[in-house]
Amino acid sequence: MIGWLSGTVRELDPSGSILLETNGVGYDVAVSMQALCTLKQGEAACLYIHTYVREDQLSLFGFLSSSDRELFRKLNGVSGIGARTALSLMSGMPTGELLQAIDSADDTAIARTPGIGKKTAQRLILELKGKLTTDEAESDSLSKDVSDIRSALLNLGYKPLQVDKALKIIDLTGDFEKDFRSSIKVIS
Repeated sequence: MIGWLSGTVRELDPSGSILLETNGVGYDVAVSMQALCTLKQGEAACLYIHTYVREDQLSLFGFLSSSDRELFRKLNGVSGIGARTALSLMSGMPTGELLQAIDSADDTAIARTPGIGKKTAQRLILELKGKLTTDEAESDSLSKDVSDIRSALLNLGYKPLQVDKALKIIDLTGDFEKDFRSSIKVIS
């Protein structure tokens, strides 16, 4: 199975996939909307891959971090949630917010994702609450800081693309004020 790919992004499809060229071969990889906004056409990209095999199809799902791939696998393991629905959940809100919603049993926030009803959100919470690893919990804390910084920058009038690019460049410390100032320096 394919577990990781690096190459050049040849095409970005707004429906949620990219064409990644690796050694002359183009891989069609489904990605979350957050990843799609981060990746740029013509630039290098490294993705952690989940290979999804069914009797009638072979699909690749790409993630910017191994913790995102693990979360996808856990979401996909929940009864009634397939690979596309799991990716849709990860596209519907930042990873930190999704983890927070699961941990705090906020089925309303999860049900805002297209294709997810209240019952599915409750089943997701029931099966995953308390089963997140320490790495994901630490990622949750950092992701909440990133979400707060992103929100603050958007409120200041910066464009989402600028903000996402700046947040990928800076080294996050977990200190909101320091990270906020660093991201403004990168944007300016």
